[in-house]
Order: sequence, then structure tokens, then C-alpha cells
Amino acid sequence: MTLLLVANTIAAVASIAFAVVGGVRPAALTDSDPPTGGERFYGWMYAVRGLPLGAAAGVVPLLWSGPAAAVILYAAAAAQVGDAAIGIAHRKWTMIVGPLLLTAIHVATAVATR
Repeated sequence: MTLLLVANTIAAVASIAFAVVGGVRPAALTDSDPPTGGERFYGWMYAVRGLPLGAAAGVVPLLWSGPAAAVILYAAAAAQVGDAAIGIAHRKWTMIVGPLLLTAIHVATAVATR
């Protein structure tokens, strides 16, 4: 269980880091320079979702177990599945592999904390 909690915390920190990058430097995630107004807008939307969800996914399992922690982790996993689906639509392997790995970690941790 400790290994899963560590992996989940690392996954959550990675998710938060990408959310910050998406908000501050969206061109780093979209490979376009300079970013358009739309890219900046959606970068901030990604950050606004990713920061609190990543923080909750990283902290809640360390403090509580049971259904509440599982719900937070399943929500974080669902967001990662959405990110992977966007990666599939745009054929960006880095947007597919990373989110699917984080999904697996969040789900495994959710199952273990129930």
C-alpha cells in the first residue's frame, strides 16, 4: 500500500506540474510558438481543473481511506482518461501514455484504499 501511495503522490505532482505549465506556458504543451489567444485560454482552463484535482488526488489518500478517497481518485482517473482521449484524437503519444499511466495509478490506489 505504501508503494501505491508514493506512486499516486508522484502522479498527482506530475499532473499538477503539467497543469501549471499549461497555464503559464501553453506553447510548451501545444508545440506552437507564440501561443494563440485560444491556446492561452484553454491552457488556463486546464490549469484551473488540474491544480485542485491533482492536489486532492495527491493529498486525500494520505489523510483518509475509504469511499471518499476512492471517489476523488476515480475523478482524477476520469480526467486522465479524457486527456488520453484528446491525445488519441491528435495522435500525440506523450498525451496518451502519460495520462493512461496516471489513470492506472489512481485506479489502483482507489481500489486499495476502499
